[in-house]
Amino acid sequence: MFLGVDSCKTNHVIIRNELGPGRSLEYHCHSNGKDKGVQFLKFNEERNFEFLDPLFGKKNKMNCVLRQGLRMQNSSRDFEAYHTSKKNLCGQTREWIARTDGTYFQRNRIKPAAFVFPWINKKP
Repeated sequence: MFLGVDSCKTNHVIIRNELGPGRSLEYHCHSNGKDKGVQFLKFNEERNFEFLDPLFGKKNKMNCVLRQGLRMQNSSRDFEAYHTSKKNLCGQTREWIARTDGTYFQRNRIKPAAFVFPWINKKP
């Protein structure tokens, strides 16, 4: 059975701010060499990047950095938010959640988000 591009569901990368009231999250993502720019999320806001993985050719890859705190001095490491699977899976969701102690990750909303790395304090 052949699955065409039209039969493949959209993939999602979601960045969410759960830092607390009055706390902004800065995020800067780049995908396949395209800079998505520096953006900001207020508490409880999220940004959803949607895309289809190609069946052939260049694969999707997205890297991001998150920042928060006074003068955005607390930073995540530059992390790979998404990459195309060797199996070209469809309808995948990758959520990256900023909380006060660090960054959490959730795949396809199956299990609760898990802690992946703490904030790195870059003193001004």
